[in-house]
Amino acid sequence: MLSFFRRKKKAVSHVVRDVSSVENGDFFAHIRHNIVGNSAVIDGPFGARRLLYADYVASGRSYAPIEDKIRQDVLPLYANTHTESSMTGRQTTAYREEARGIIAKNIGANDQDAIIFCGSGCTGAVDKLIRVLRLKLPHGMTKYGIHTQIKPEDRPVVFIGPFEHHSNDVQWRETIADVVTIAETKDGLIDLNDLEFQLKKYKNRPLKIGSFSAASNVTGILVDTAEVAKLLHRYDALACFDYAAAAPYVKIDMNRPDGAYMDAVFISTHKFLGGPGTPGILALKKKWAQNKTPVVPGGGTVSYV
Repeated sequence: MLSFFRRKKKAVSHVVRDVSSVENGDFFAHIRHNIVGNSAVIDGPFGARRLLYADYVASGRSYAPIEDKIRQDVLPLYANTHTESSMTGRQTTAYREEARGIIAKNIGANDQDAIIFCGSGCTGAVDKLIRVLRLKLPHGMTKYGIHTQIKPEDRPVVFIGPFEHHSNDVQWRETIADVVTIAETKDGLIDLNDLEFQLKKYKNRPLKIGSFSAASNVTGILVDTAEVAKLLHRYDALACFDYAAAAPYVKIDMNRPDGAYMDAVFISTHKFLGGPGTPGILALKKKWAQNKTPVVPGGGTVSYV
């Protein structure tokens, strides 16, 4: 039985190799042909029309080779990921850990970083970070006035950009932190002068967090994340970046030198081609996750029964 469990586990990464083997001239045709629903027809006010999907900033579309891989290889061996007493449990865990490793490699994460699958999109990732940092009071506690007992100088402060989408804005406002919106330049960028002014203004706060979109999901303007991260670290603030709109299209390097590293990265995986049905991703420096009690105690958080 033990020799059976020790057999080499299957890998999921051959889907990537299959795509890379397509000739350059046929690459986009290959991708387009394999989008699920590419030939769908919908009825509208002008009669039947072939579907033209142009909302990838909101969500990606299913990709046939991925769906085929899941149906043919993953689902037949599916089991609980933290079940260690069966081959199916170990195989499913191996799939998950392989995926975690692929993600880490592609965002420049190292052994000081944790890749956490969480909730739905960047909403789940930001929520996870907020709970890891213990910035949200338990629901219903405000009726006892606990939040009023926190002195202004003891409150964390979160700096956000002028064009954040709801996942990286509203959630911070529901915490014990003060939220400061940084001004926008005439070119539609984050005003680094204003950011530095605000960092100086709040320099004595016990916890300072910068949480900025890597790209606007309205204009597509890219943020110079390296310069923002350097500035935040110069004033001992965490540098967190929301890659919801940018991740499918730009390179992410979590560990750039010269103070340009990122403390946290939020990724909304369902916005990728082939992404529907996937969880959000929080990539986080492990040093910030020092909770004695898991954020969500329960299944998968117990080491011994």
